[in-house]
Amino acid sequence: MAKPFNVDFIGIGSGKCGSTWFFENLVQHPEIFDGNPKEINYFSDLYDQHEFAWYESQFKGCDDRLLKGEFSVTYMYRPGAAERIRRHFPEARIIAIVRDPVQRTFSDYLHAIRKGDIAGSTSFAEFIRNEEHLKFGCYTQYLEPFFASFPKEQIKIIVLEDFNKDYARGFREVYEFLGCQDVDFLPEGVEQRRNQARSYRFLFLENIMVRTYRMLAKSGYTRLTEVIKRTGAPELLRRLNVSSKPLPKIDPDSREVLSSYYSGEKKFVAELTGSNLSAWQ
Repeated sequence: MAKPFNVDFIGIGSGKCGSTWFFENLVQHPEIFDGNPKEINYFSDLYDQHEFAWYESQFKGCDDRLLKGEFSVTYMYRPGAAERIRRHFPEARIIAIVRDPVQRTFSDYLHAIRKGDIAGSTSFAEFIRNEEHLKFGCYTQYLEPFFASFPKEQIKIIVLEDFNKDYARGFREVYEFLGCQDVDFLPEGVEQRRNQARSYRFLFLENIMVRTYRMLAKSGYTRLTEVIKRTGAPELLRRLNVSSKPLPKIDPDSREVLSSYYSGEKKFVAELTGSNLSAWQ
């Protein structure tokens, strides 16, 4: 009799907190399926569009002896995602990555330009006047449904700045959390970052590329987007399109506004993780 389909872990966010880098390194572990998909967005955007069998099909080819899981940053922000995940996988390990919300918001601003969601001439001060652009750094409200749906010991909150100080320790703690036997494995190329912000000579070309990825992902073609990325062609095009123009920086007034706005988040994450958050603004 076939075993019921199950996943061992699900990453829920947060966006612009290094999830691509983290996931691509995590799946290098020999006890974790290296074909695990990223950004399925099933429990957020696609739950009403596809049967559960479609979700299961995204893990085709996985050896049952290996750990299965995925990372979709939309899960943290979508109402109902936590309960949906619990309904299907009550024993899954939940992973969330957070970073200084001031820096996260600035990274989101650069990404919004890259996606073409805002004009390249938009200043950061203008961007943060829209409170909708600040909500994704409000970790408290988005993590609460997961703590209401899962036991605390099944949830791991990673503070990106702490993780970056000691990769070996950070991954060891994650492997222990997931129940891996080899907790001392260190991924190859762990110091190489992914999805870092850049200036582009022809911004519209980057806009087209990112919007195409987004359209495919929202239509359920996650595996196709991963295949395209792994060819290396998108990264090659980006390198050819990179400009030497320096990226903008956070102006002092905006930093002060956001530091005040997110002061409660710093207290919440510090209490939750035991970190002193010394790298946060």
